[in-house]
Formats: sequence, structure tokens, C-alpha cells
Amino acid sequence: MQADPERLRQLAQVKQAENLDFRRHLAAHHHHSLEPFQILATRIELRTDCRECANCCRQMEVRVTDAEIRAVAAHLGMTVDNVRLWHTVPDPEDSSQRLLRNTGSACTFLDGNLCLVYDARPAVCRNFPNVHPGAHTLGARMESICLHAEVCPILFEALEQYKHQVGYHSR
Repeated sequence: MQADPERLRQLAQVKQAENLDFRRHLAAHHHHSLEPFQILATRIELRTDCRECANCCRQMEVRVTDAEIRAVAAHLGMTVDNVRLWHTVPDPEDSSQRLLRNTGSACTFLDGNLCLVYDARPAVCRNFPNVHPGAHTLGARMESICLHAEVCPILFEALEQYKHQVGYHSR
């Protein structure tokens, strides 16, 4: 499985047109359930150590709730105001919301490939890549799966296996 962030991004970009064609193929053939994809991704996730990758922590924005900010503050022994000030920024799309701050090219809480607030991490982080069978989140929307395949090696690998499983052949 490809965990190098730059190589994964390159591979996913090469597959962009194919993935768009695959999404159209699935839409035209409604008999393909995404549950087999979710099962594949869950199996891959179980044998994957995300600490070898941490691409999601480097490339994604994470919206946090007030409750999540409080949990991080308690975990770090900081005040809520200081966590909000030093570790979050206003969401440019909705000023009433907060995002975890990205410092340089990673989440403010990423140290190497380890999360400094792992036990108190936001639900978005805890649940990514959201592919468990029956989930009606990311794993239930092929467009999101294809988009995030360049970030997450679990999604990339599961997508490639799913194409093979449903008998899809690129044109």
C-alpha cells in the first residue's frame, strides 16, 4: 500500500479521469452496492497503521465543535480560550465555526506522525476515513471517496480493489 504522500497524490491524479468514469459506470448500473467497497476498506483499515502515514492530518481541514475544543483543553490541561486562540482558526466558509489550525503543512497537534491529542481528538479525526458498512458518511458517497483517495491510502487501495471486484475496466 502506498503511504508516501507525494506518490499517493501522483497516483490518484493519474486515476482522476478513470475514477470519474468509474463513478459514471456505477451511476449507470445501480445494482452495484457500496457495501462491498465499505467491507474492503474496513479490512484494509484493520491492517493499516495510520501512524505510518498521517496524510489526513497534513492535508485535510477539521471543523471542531465547542465540546471538542473543551475536550482537547481538558486533555492538554489548558483553558478553552487558549486552545481556541492557539490551536483553532475561524472557518472561512462559516465564521461561527472553528477549524483546527494547520501550522506549516500539518495539523497543530501532529508531532511527526503522532497526534498529541489522540485520546481527545475530534469525531472527524476519530472516524476518518468513514468507511464502515452501514455508515452513511464519506464511505457512502463515491465522489468523496474518489476525492479523498489522494489523501488516504486506505481509500485508494479499497477503490482500486472495488473496481476490480465489480468488473470495471478503464477505457
